Amino acid sequence: MSSKRSAALGLLLAVTFGATAQQPIPPPVLKPFADNQQWMLVENLVYVLGQTRVSITVPKGFVTDFASIPQPFWSFGLSPSGRYSRAAIIHDYLYWTQVCTRLEADNILVIAMKESMVPESTRNTIYRGVRLGGGSAWDGNATARARGLPRVIPPDSMAFGPLELWQDYQARLREAGATDPVTTQDPRYCALGATAEVPLADDPASGAGR
Repeated sequence: MSSKRSAALGLLLAVTFGATAQQPIPPPVLKPFADNQQWMLVENLVYVLGQTRVSITVPKGFVTDFASIPQPFWSFGLSPSGRYSRAAIIHDYLYWTQVCTRLEADNILVIAMKESMVPESTRNTIYRGVRLGGGSAWDGNATARARGLPRVIPPDSMAFGPLELWQDYQARLREAGATDPVTTQDPRYCALGATAEVPLADDPASGAGR
């Protein structure tokens, strides 16, 4: 194929599908607790934002319950197998660590949903939901972290039993002295949440070329 035809094909794909991720958000590997309301990540979940080299890594052992998205919006089919469940896990992690502002976390949720091909009407509804009702999850996470409750299960404690409930297990982990790892990730991803647009490689906030 000639270089001109290749360029034309690339432009057509860009117009048709819009900006795409450097790599798709991979399918999460999850282990459920007994009530299927909370799930532990068995492997790291790595999300590269747009066409940048900036990534968010949700560490293995992180427990997600999608609570950062208000429960009334779960009727859209939010589940570990839903199209926007990967974006919801990332949002859950950002709401827990609170390295970014709440607005930045909500915008990154939208970006991740766009890159997961979630329909626009669903994205807009979920975004309105987290802006209106996500404050309680944000505040609840801040309180839980202040109490020393862990949210990332240590490697030697991941083999919990099939009848285990997360709330009970979390309390026992705290009593055993378990703490979350210190977040050492590059905070540039927060700056990419200044808007809900999928970032391009030449966006100043992406750090491309550094």
